[in-house]
Amino acid sequence: MIAHWYVYLTIAIVSAFLQWICDWYQIIKSKPLRFFIVIFVSVFICWGIYDVILGTE
Repeated sequence: MIAHWYVYLTIAIVSAFLQWICDWYQIIKSKPLRFFIVIFVSVFICWGIYDVILGTE
């Protein structure tokens, strides 16, 4: 299995950015719920980016 380290790095960067936005604007008050939603949303964003840009047919 080939490790796609850049995908994991992208997920981490997107998650950190979304977490910063949620902290800055206080969008979600509950911290565990905020972590769960940020991880969930960032995985779907990165999955879509990977599928559209880097995916092979």
